[in-house]
Amino acid sequence: MGFRGWAARAFVALLGVMSLTGAGLGQSVRDTDPTSLQTVFVFGGRYYSEYIENGLNPFKPAYENNYFVGAGYQRFLPGDWHQWRLGLEVGLAARFGDTTSAEMWAGGVARFDGIVLGNVRISPAITLGISAESGPVGVETVHAQEVPGGGDPALLFYMGPEINLSWADNPDLEVFWRIQHRSGAWNTLGNMRDGANATAVGMRWKF
Repeated sequence: MGFRGWAARAFVALLGVMSLTGAGLGQSVRDTDPTSLQTVFVFGGRYYSEYIENGLNPFKPAYENNYFVGAGYQRFLPGDWHQWRLGLEVGLAARFGDTTSAEMWAGGVARFDGIVLGNVRISPAITLGISAESGPVGVETVHAQEVPGGGDPALLFYMGPEINLSWADNPDLEVFWRIQHRSGAWNTLGNMRDGANATAVGMRWKF
């Protein structure tokens, strides 16, 4: 089974787990979350030379000597749908190591706030959009050279799956782990199959 089939099955399974968990635990969310419409966040991470799925275990991938630090802003629509929330995200990051460049991305974000275990809320989320960069980093250069005719990673699709943790006594602050992923989506953009992948941790403030 290829990555697309694996990803589709994993996503369906995640939706099922979220629905079941939210049905039993969702009643605590409104008591501990002010359902803020805006957030700002800072985060940083390290690039690795493998495909995105290898970063699901952050201790597994072959890391490069390339890093990034960035910040972003999110704006959510009012209300929710069974603890789901939808919004928009924009972000900017500096990338450094073997080379130096900048990345900017924008896209839609979906977030599920229905998993509460005691004093801790676990909120999976994903951002999907477009990413532009001023220059390639690490294995991104290799990916551009390995396709017939050469690839151009300047403008690619963006995906940022993440897990957020927040606490009932301080719901406006959370920490998160995210995969920072750029991809041509099987040569759809820039004649690129894959771009660059990094694992990252950060902090987010809601207001």
